[in-house]
Amino acid sequence: MKTLLWLFAVAVSGATGFYFGIGYGAETLATLAAQNQVTDGVYRLSVSLDALEKNDPEHANRLHEQNFKSALGQIGTNSPNTTYLACSDKDREIMRAAREYSKAHPEVLTGPLQQFKAQGLAWCSQGGA
Repeated sequence: MKTLLWLFAVAVSGATGFYFGIGYGAETLATLAAQNQVTDGVYRLSVSLDALEKNDPEHANRLHEQNFKSALGQIGTNSPNTTYLACSDKDREIMRAAREYSKAHPEVLTGPLQQFKAQGLAWCSQGGA
């Protein structure tokens, strides 16, 4: 009977530790990821509203180019960690168009995060992920 109570106490302690450790940890990571997505969405709204309200095509083009550079850096920074993310046909099409645009406008690959922008352009190339 003493052994059974001891095993029960160990099982309850293990389950409690698992719930509070892993459960709260996963919840915290999910919350941080969601907050990052919301912050990114608010930023993109800000850029879009700025371009729309100024009604200036040249200004809008500068903002789109800035967003293009930012997206390349974001893809290049995070793509090494996308082990299970396979490129769709649409992804390949978009990345092919991005590589063509970058060849025609090499200035988008200059400046900070140059290495990550190049890595971003390489994502989905040659049929790989």
